[in-house]
Amino acid sequence: MLVLLVSGLLGVICLGGCRKAVGPRRAMDSGKKSPAPIAAGEKPAGEGALKAEFRGARITWDDENGFRVWEARFKEATASQTGKGAVVELRGVEASLYKDGKIASRLVAPRVVADSRSREVKAAGGVEVTSAVYNASVRAERLVWKSREDKLFGAGGVRMKKENLSVTARSFEADTALKKARFTDAEMSLE
Repeated sequence: MLVLLVSGLLGVICLGGCRKAVGPRRAMDSGKKSPAPIAAGEKPAGEGALKAEFRGARITWDDENGFRVWEARFKEATASQTGKGAVVELRGVEASLYKDGKIASRLVAPRVVADSRSREVKAAGGVEVTSAVYNASVRAERLVWKSREDKLFGAGGVRMKKENLSVTARSFEADTALKKARFTDAEMSLE
């Protein structure tokens, strides 16, 4: 689905650059020769992977059944596509993570990379996830969300708060809504 989204955004950008011909153009108008036509299946010289940049927008990701999986607002983005996969890098991100078409949690991060091939969202730079269902939140230096598995994996300065319980740990694994979590090298305290 992310591939379709990125492809659609890139298509809009490409079409935005097209314009209606005003009339026949003569080679002598510009003093330049027209480029030689490109044979079928041949790439123009210098053409490589497709890349686009966006600023201050929103991106959504739906599953094959039309249920929302992810929705993010961001300050800047770079999208690139090579082969069958697409990668979107977002900066200044506020995102909603969905489970069965309903918001399970919200994520805030300075940098997020969404990969259509692996169907993973990776966040870094100090990430905070807050459950939309339970009174719980977690912070970590970096985080990976695997939407198909309904799993969050975080590491680096992990601190989770749930109700009046506070946990600090090296790493954690939790469901998207932060209902259940497992920690590595954890210390718990009541607040």
